[in-house]
Amino acid sequence: MATRHGGKGKSQQTISSIIGENEKIMEIIDTTAITKDKTKAKRCFIVVTHLKGSHLNYSIFVISQSKDIFKLRYRFALHELNAVDFLANDDSRLDFLLKFNEDKVLHYASDAWEKKKKFLISLYKICKNKLPKEALPVFKNVNTQMLEETVFLSATLKGMEDNSPNPSESVEHEYKLKYLTKEEEIDLEQVCKACQWEIESAEEFIAKRTMELSGLDKANIHSIMNVEEEILKLFETMDEAIKRLDTLDQSLCEYSEILSREESRILDISDLSSNHSVRVTNNQRLLHKTQELLELLTLPVNLEDLDTLNDYNLESFSQAVEVAQSKVDALACHELQDMHCVQEFMINCKAFLKTVPELLYAELDDKLRKDWQGKHRARHINVARFTSLLNWCKDFNPVMYNAIFQSYETSIQKCYAKEISNFFKDKVGTIQKRSNLDKGFSFAGKSSSSSSSMMDISASRQNFRGSLSNIRGSIGSVDSVNIKGSGDSMATYQTQSENNSKFDNLFCKVLDFITPLVVDEEDHLNEVFGIPYMEDIPTDASDNEIRIRKDVNTATNNILIKLFGAKLDQELQQLIEVSYKVDPYYSLYMYLRLGKPSHNQEGSVFLKRFYSSCLIIVKRQFDQFIKNQVTQIGEAKPHKSKKCGILHCVHKYEHFVRDTERLFDRKLERRTEIEKGYITLLEAVFFAIDRISKEQQKVPPEVVMFENYNHLAELMKSMNLSCLADLQKRAEKLYESNLKEYVTVKLGNPIEKISTFFLGVKQSLSSAVRPEEVGFQINYSRSVLKNIIKQYPLKDVRRSVEHYLNKIEKHLCEEENLYETVGSRYCHTILSQVTEYQGLIKSCYPDSGITFEFREEDVRRLFDARMQKMG
Repeated sequence: MATRHGGKGKSQQTISSIIGENEKIMEIIDTTAITKDKTKAKRCFIVVTHLKGSHLNYSIFVISQSKDIFKLRYRFALHELNAVDFLANDDSRLDFLLKFNEDKVLHYASDAWEKKKKFLISLYKICKNKLPKEALPVFKNVNTQMLEETVFLSATLKGMEDNSPNPSESVEHEYKLKYLTKEEEIDLEQVCKACQWEIESAEEFIAKRTMELSGLDKANIHSIMNVEEEILKLFETMDEAIKRLDTLDQSLCEYSEILSREESRILDISDLSSNHSVRVTNNQRLLHKTQELLELLTLPVNLEDLDTLNDYNLESFSQAVEVAQSKVDALACHELQDMHCVQEFMINCKAFLKTVPELLYAELDDKLRKDWQGKHRARHINVARFTSLLNWCKDFNPVMYNAIFQSYETSIQKCYAKEISNFFKDKVGTIQKRSNLDKGFSFAGKSSSSSSSMMDISASRQNFRGSLSNIRGSIGSVDSVNIKGSGDSMATYQTQSENNSKFDNLFCKVLDFITPLVVDEEDHLNEVFGIPYMEDIPTDASDNEIRIRKDVNTATNNILIKLFGAKLDQELQQLIEVSYKVDPYYSLYMYLRLGKPSHNQEGSVFLKRFYSSCLIIVKRQFDQFIKNQVTQIGEAKPHKSKKCGILHCVHKYEHFVRDTERLFDRKLERRTEIEKGYITLLEAVFFAIDRISKEQQKVPPEVVMFENYNHLAELMKSMNLSCLADLQKRAEKLYESNLKEYVTVKLGNPIEKISTFFLGVKQSLSSAVRPEEVGFQINYSRSVLKNIIKQYPLKDVRRSVEHYLNKIEKHLCEEENLYETVGSRYCHTILSQVTEYQGLIKSCYPDSGITFEFREEDVRRLFDARMQKMG
């Protein structure tokens, strides 16, 4: 707890001992330090002191207490205080801030508002009275008028205690006096009258105390006279102490001289020890440098023995070149390079290194010339053994290195030309062997193998094996109505699928030959000769990076073109042209294979560019193939059989799509072009169906259309191709519309006159005639209706329905198996008409008793019996 001016507690005694006896405590407060870590709050005493004997030396001490231990934390002069922040002008906050010079801020909190207010007001009063005006600290968040009035009141009370006639003179330059109002003067006079007796009693009290003070002064004088002898003895004791101090001072001077002499001796010994340490260090460094030089001047082999380069000494030769080059580089910047032995060693090493490129060129050129008929992999292995020497030669002698690389280019180019020519000669020959049998894929409804088979339709089933042997994904026979029902057609189709798979495997082997051939050479050039790989240029690269990468790619591309020459491009294009001539459908296989890069191809920019150029050619062939098929579809002719059925172009389109989807991945990057081909061919098939259905005279056009559109819709539904979704909806819509047209219009009505009669009734009703008034019209009277109904007894209706069902069976083909669907739709149409007509009879001819001579159940049983018979 904070106390003022000489508290007698143990804490204040300890604080007094810490700050010194010369410091007089003016104000003290017990606080708690506020830090960022609130768990480590400490108790602190803030003490304002005044140095005894000085009027201006005021200080502020901060002493912390931890249990019973007191420690001085800070000490500041009073003039170092810059600001005092109350933080609040009321008792809402108990903490405050003290800010000193050098941006030192102390944050403390008192345990009571009155203690905080009392301490800070006292601090303000001390600063106000003892510091000049320009050095006064700033007091924030406090009522300044309250502080001024408090200081003024304190000065007034002090003046009254000192019997000063004018207690406000000491501070009158800081305060402006205010005159009392009349009301305040009247109140003050009344207070003075009420307190007059107290003033008189105070005067008597003062006189009494003055007499007592005089008596005490006399007693003090007598006491001082009694202790005079003791004071004399104290002076004698002090004289003796001074003599002893003089003797001690003389002894200290003698000891100082002795220590000075010993210090000089120690310094001499230290200098000797330091010189010896320097000599030892120098000797060690000299020994280390000598050993290092000896290691640099020592070679693992004798350079004079390495006068030739061959397979037997290649390893030691490479090691000698590496060591000699490293030692020459190390000695070139060595501090002892001017020594005679060092210069002689460097001359020998350089002379040896100068002969190495010539020996290397002679050895490699000899090997490449002798082995010019070997495989390229053997050449790679032989050259790869000299990799370390080639890398060294590239920097040491670029001219000789270029000569070595030109020798390699010439040799490997001849090797590749022979390998590529032999490989493609065999593959092209294999494809040409099939040219006599394979006559190409065709959507037309005729054979390409023989003109006689085109003219003789009846014999085409027996001769089918010799026609269209290379149809991929098509139905086998041009004249077969149902490929599933023809054994010869299925056998031919299977044969052609096998041939197409063989071509696919052959073309994959071609790509598998080209890809590792190029990739191996790129790896070999990079590992042995340091030729960088070609890389794609990033889109976010800078102009400088783009220029550098283009230069690197151009240089590498020129090397690869020179090595493989025009041979690879020429042979592959020839194979593509021959394949297209044998069967244009092969362009689809080549297009899909070239558009689906292998793992190795993805990492080779040269291969990507090479295959892209070939892909452009194949793409043109594929586009021409699609164009030719569209033309053939446009020239397709209808069947000459009794039933038209599913058209040849529809069958062939089905197998085209199924085979393509079976063989190739749906995630193929080039799939967009394939899907465009699907759409183009299917649109052509749509036009062909519409054209052929009108050209043929065997069955109603609606039958041809709804059978073929149903077949295409089921195909697209089973394949689930998003690109054909719109065309699938179109096929389904055309199927429904043509089926409805056939059933309701083209097929015929077994109760036609009844239908005609009620059609007129419905027209009357639509012309605002009331239902009960229809029977009063002449044409639609009850008698007319009864006569018409009599014309359709159950026997005649049954015979008529049988006729139309036979007609349906005659029109429809067995392949599509739509008889039950069409029959059910026809039955539903007749029954819905009967139901509608019965409703019109009830509404227009009420209570007439008119009914049909047949019932709905009779018609339904007739249809059910026919369906069971067909099943």
